[in-house]
Amino acid sequence: MAARLPLALASTRLNSSSSSSSSSSSRSGDDVEVQEVEDQDVVSSPSLFARLSLLIPYAAADDEVGEEVVGNDYSSSNGGEEDDDGGGDDDDDDDDEESQLSSVTLDPLLQMTVNVNVNSHRNARRATGSTTRHLRFENPTTGLSILTSTSILVNGLLYAGFELGRQENNNTRRKIDWFKSFYGVEPSTLLPFFMDLKDQYPDICYKNCLMTMNWLYLYDTYPVLSGRWKYCEEYIGAIVIKYGKMMADIGRRKIVFELKHDVELGRTVDCCTFMIHEMRLDPSSKWFDWKYEFSLAIHEARVTSVRGPKVPSIHDITVFRGGKTDENKSEWDHSALYFQLKDNEKCVADSGYAGEPEKIVMTQKEHAADFKEFLARCKNRQETFHWRLKAFNILGGRFRHGTSVEHRMELHRMAVDAIVGVIQYDYENGHPPFDVC
Repeated sequence: MAARLPLALASTRLNSSSSSSSSSSSRSGDDVEVQEVEDQDVVSSPSLFARLSLLIPYAAADDEVGEEVVGNDYSSSNGGEEDDDGGGDDDDDDDDEESQLSSVTLDPLLQMTVNVNVNSHRNARRATGSTTRHLRFENPTTGLSILTSTSILVNGLLYAGFELGRQENNNTRRKIDWFKSFYGVEPSTLLPFFMDLKDQYPDICYKNCLMTMNWLYLYDTYPVLSGRWKYCEEYIGAIVIKYGKMMADIGRRKIVFELKHDVELGRTVDCCTFMIHEMRLDPSSKWFDWKYEFSLAIHEARVTSVRGPKVPSIHDITVFRGGKTDENKSEWDHSALYFQLKDNEKCVADSGYAGEPEKIVMTQKEHAADFKEFLARCKNRQETFHWRLKAFNILGGRFRHGTSVEHRMELHRMAVDAIVGVIQYDYENGHPPFDVC
């Protein structure tokens, strides 16, 4: 059977219509009458929403739009069965509202219609009559038209285990903190990221996007993810790699080397190392870490280049040049940052880049105090970016994926590109790095 995902409640839209009949009646298809004493009972009742959140069924991950979701009889405590007395009209002991979820259908607008049969107290129904109400909940994990920052927040927390009732009892700031604890960034950052991902890959599932972000940030093992996301481990393993590669592709598209302004000191550059599990079949000290070179724009909130992975024993300046000094320049890697800089461009770097004064500016004793302060802020800003990369546990801890050296390098670069892209989106959506001057 296909893996199943919970259809989360993101927003509600209520439509009412009057009915002259006071007795319960059934309807064919996906609609079921809702009978209640007062309209506001359904709108404001936290218990009803809490019960709905528990009753909503799990839809197969590969369900097509418009298919009816079938499976168990999703009903309230009465099991969806009629009372022995013929529907409950003569049950004088029924003092509380009962709700029964009859069916859930994904409609062509990528939403789901939840039709609830609410039986109020017998005497109250006789006095006030009955009304029909259809509760319509949007599902943000299947349709772009209903993807919002709020729906990402609500559903991301639902997947993480924060039920609706608990979300309703906490303010937005706390809910965002919860969300960031599972996904690394705020929903306002993921919204444009997911939209661009959808434009490039129209068939994506937003729940899988959130699951992949959760994997990148916390780097839990598959059994842990299986308990949280309700998929089997084999499915999770395939999906997070597939979606990780798609996210890496979007991330690479965000990296633009050219600056908006022609300035001499326009970029910082530095290398960062990440821990890797040693390859069991190819043990070597060169695999305990991998080195990457990152370049950031100084006067813009932008990452301008990513290079790697390289073995950690290579010196930073060698990575920058693309080769060693005892080699002919024609043999150097011409994709290196050394060859990408124009003649009038220089990078701010630390002492690890000594030896290229025409391309690198480092702090010197003869520099003025204010210029030293400027260079220090530039380098601190670069280190802050490295810290943000390692805030994602897949880069902050030991990377364990890959069946060979080449495969592990490929997957690690995938994770780096995906996270760099997410950080770039975060820069563009309200969380830029600090200014250097």
